[in-house]
Amino acid sequence: MALKNITDLTVAQIRIFPVDVVPISMITTKSCVEKVRDALSIGEVEVRPFIEAKEVFLFRKGELKRENRLIVVKKIEIDARRIIIEVEGTSKDGNEVYEVFLSIVAAVANVDLDGLRTPLLVAETTQCVVTLDFTFDALFSDAFIEFLNYKVEKEACSNLARASVRPLAATAEMTYEVVDKALVDNKITMNPKQFSIAPRPGAPPDARKYIISSPFDSDTHLKLVDELNKAILAVSKTD
Repeated sequence: MALKNITDLTVAQIRIFPVDVVPISMITTKSCVEKVRDALSIGEVEVRPFIEAKEVFLFRKGELKRENRLIVVKKIEIDARRIIIEVEGTSKDGNEVYEVFLSIVAAVANVDLDGLRTPLLVAETTQCVVTLDFTFDALFSDAFIEFLNYKVEKEACSNLARASVRPLAATAEMTYEVVDKALVDNKITMNPKQFSIAPRPGAPPDARKYIISSPFDSDTHLKLVDELNKAILAVSKTD
């Protein structure tokens, strides 16, 4: 059964580089900033303090027009070793925005782009709202749901108010041991990431709408959401 009503698809891409690869001093020049503003219709530019007296440079609220679609650029964030692209769209859309950004940097700074096209690490996260074919309770064991309904709910009720209890999210954490020599040599670590699913706030439970986040590109994210939907349905049919 195909996924239904996929909305609010957002992808964040973090590219991490060796030291002295990101030409941040060139990127933050007036001429480069203005060209990025024009090419991506940037609405806000901001400089934020960072660690070790360094700064983070932010472009926000932009867009990239294509023939039959519009890619919303939520932010481009640059510091000494990272370039982060966040878009409302797919991983492919994020890659397009990054290429446009690189072309501007190349034109203004006259730098070799090979280093910026070969990061040490590309990490992605994807989030979307999607309608699935199961109720949220199906993610939990019958014993856990019974515990919530008959034990926790009973303790929460009082003469002042009658309580009802329901689970709010299911989250799994992924931790990483870096084994790639290039990452180890450059002292690059990977923070824990989460796969989470929660009911869409404001939507009634019978709508079966969920917010799902994962540390994957958009194609992998949507494939896993589809597989989750099929797996829960298969279990439901055998009960």
